[in-house]
Amino acid sequence: MEERTEPISYQRLYRLWEEGAWSATAIDLTLDREHFDGRLDQTQRDAALWNYAMFLTGEEAVARTLTPVLDAAPDHPQQVFLATQIADEARHHVFFDRFMREVAGVGHDTASTLEQTRALLTWGFRQTFSELERVTEALRRKPQDLGLLAQAVTLYHLVIEGMLAVPGQHFIQRYLQDMNVLPGFSEGMANVARDESRHVAFGVRFLGDLVASARECKSAAIEVLERVLPWTVGVFVPPRLDRSYTECFGFTLEEIYAFAERALETKLLRAGIHPEEVPRLARMAHLTYEERAARTWVLIRDGILGDDRREPHMTPQSMEIVFDGVARSVDLDALRSLGGPVVWDFHDDQPWYLVAADGHAEAKPGRVAEPALVLECRRGDWAKIAVGRLDPRWALLTRKLRVHGALASKAKLARLFG
Repeated sequence: MEERTEPISYQRLYRLWEEGAWSATAIDLTLDREHFDGRLDQTQRDAALWNYAMFLTGEEAVARTLTPVLDAAPDHPQQVFLATQIADEARHHVFFDRFMREVAGVGHDTASTLEQTRALLTWGFRQTFSELERVTEALRRKPQDLGLLAQAVTLYHLVIEGMLAVPGQHFIQRYLQDMNVLPGFSEGMANVARDESRHVAFGVRFLGDLVASARECKSAAIEVLERVLPWTVGVFVPPRLDRSYTECFGFTLEEIYAFAERALETKLLRAGIHPEEVPRLARMAHLTYEERAARTWVLIRDGILGDDRREPHMTPQSMEIVFDGVARSVDLDALRSLGGPVVWDFHDDQPWYLVAADGHAEAKPGRVAEPALVLECRRGDWAKIAVGRLDPRWALLTRKLRVHGALASKAKLARLFG
């Protein structure tokens, strides 16, 4: 993992903004109209609209909700830069709005273009930006709360821009160059990407300063990451899980996920937060980014991640991934103290069990004698619990989960799984 480097100064970031000025209304989109209809096939046009709709709506949302962060910023250089960022985000929205209407023919004015693209927004996008609205509104009411400020910066600059927008821009720029299409859009995307890179550098510096100044800022940032990371997975899920939405442009969903997680972890480290301090990242730290991405797609495909409206359809592959996460996140001391294995007695599948062995926990399919605890449920409900979609307390109350064993063993359940 890359070591933390000396952050760029706020003054330098402001000078870069002055030097990088550009006009969203001056870009010529004449050839883009010809290319969109004549050089992209139907699948590519559908995929482009799906992807660009999220940029259009995202830029409008961040321009509108960034003001509470500016108001809460404690120092003048931070406030000055945030003022430039608000202007940038408004300019980005104007650029995407122009493309969607003038090139793709969506809507007749800004309001109608936004409205017509709402149906293209993914479940993960809606969840992530709802959280941004919630955090910034809370910060608006309590501008002195450094923990809320750290959460807003984490969401804005490291997650939405650094983990979601920057990877999207990277792959868009790559295919526009490889295909030699949409020259006006390509020019605008290069400008947007340069702006976003500056915003992310600011966010890393700002979050790093907050983390260094107050202990609660690190815990607050980790808390919001734990909450939002399952939703970010769903941002990139294409309609009907149709992989052609990326593959028609020469890259895979796994490439996006690997790029995004590497980008997030690099930036967290530079801000003074080790990725393994974030439990959801720590559980996959033993894997390469490519292996993590492959597992993520399996969990999306099987309805476990990506859209909480879907019911899990468990396969042996996804069961193995879920239980590997369980084994890596369980409290090993609590497991040893039970004096026997934990068994999952599934109504609709073979059982699994968890045991302590040689300094680590192992989860395997099959039956085992003399369990200390037996968890009785459906396999899909357990998958929801394991990834945070279903509160285990609610599962117990509604009898979706039943626990059998000695009272002393049951009392250790909360500690066992955190």
